[in-house]
Amino acid sequence: MKKLLTLSILPFLVCCKQQTVKDSDNGNGDAVIQDTVIIAPLDSGNVFYKNKEPFGEIIELKGTHIEGDTFIFKVQGSQMLVRDNKLVYGSHWGDKPFIIFDLPSLMFEKHAKGTKGQGPDEFMYPTLVPTTDTTILCYAFEMTNQKLYKLYASGEMSYFPFNLSPAAQSKSSDKQIVNVASDDFMYVETSKTGKSIFRTTKVGDSIVTREIYNLGLNPKRKSWANYIGDFAVNPQKDRMVYAYKYLKIIKFMDMEARTVKTIDFERGEFDEGTLRVADGMDQNVTHYWGVSAGKDFVYFLYSGRTPPQVMNENNKQIFYIFLEQYDWNGNPVRKFKLDRWGYFTVDEENKKIYLASTNDDDPFFVFQLE
Repeated sequence: MKKLLTLSILPFLVCCKQQTVKDSDNGNGDAVIQDTVIIAPLDSGNVFYKNKEPFGEIIELKGTHIEGDTFIFKVQGSQMLVRDNKLVYGSHWGDKPFIIFDLPSLMFEKHAKGTKGQGPDEFMYPTLVPTTDTTILCYAFEMTNQKLYKLYASGEMSYFPFNLSPAAQSKSSDKQIVNVASDDFMYVETSKTGKSIFRTTKVGDSIVTREIYNLGLNPKRKSWANYIGDFAVNPQKDRMVYAYKYLKIIKFMDMEARTVKTIDFERGEFDEGTLRVADGMDQNVTHYWGVSAGKDFVYFLYSGRTPPQVMNENNKQIFYIFLEQYDWNGNPVRKFKLDRWGYFTVDEENKKIYLASTNDDDPFFVFQLE
């Protein structure tokens, strides 16, 4: 293939029940699976881990390289998620921004119908939106015009006429979105305080948007650049989480942010006055860089290096990135060291990590999550 790249603590389950809810609002017959799971209450407050490793011994994992597929694509600006024995791959590169791969073979199956462009129903900067809707693989969100689309296992796509709030500071949106129920979306976006969590829900004939939580850490520093990060939600367990890219800080919350638990590796005690992001984003240490939400756990890629440091090591054929695993109450479970660098998703049910490497001709690697 031609090279195209330059670059143990378990949650305490009290009870669990599952119910299928028929979508009666829009009349399209969509079925949404909602698992109601009661877990131990979330502790409020700050937990500090400065100068200590809460995961125990780091587990080194060697990936299995998946080779032989004749399909060529560039790993850049990528997202992945697993649904119904399919891996959905979304990217800002290429004429076809959505690709569906078969699992567990990871062989190319089909392009979705979306195409690259600035015309109606075309995509320039799409993102994948996880969903509870069992009739589709996911939603797709186009950042430039803030339109939502449904992506089906057949590869078909259809426009979903649901209006999220306009972008706070420009025409293009930086929303990170999760569909948590029928006509109910949660997302992180730039706000007046830097970054905030919002929830947009259809109530009767109206669309209601609420700010749920302000992710700013210092009221004197309101730039969105300070608070870039990764957002995930587990509707079944009433949990959401946000991990900051330039600070080694993770916030676990219930979905209304009534209780907030902050995991802080930065300091022995929280000092808002020390918060800063240096000029020149590529000179900052990248901490958290990607998230995958499972039913039982949430997984974050962790770098701990600046982009130039990563590039220098990659040029020397030194490839690695860390993966941190937490339960949904913010308890550290395990930390892994993967022998490749790239974009990832976790198939928790089948205990596999899928990674698209930015340094290999055949980009897919599979890691066994024991």
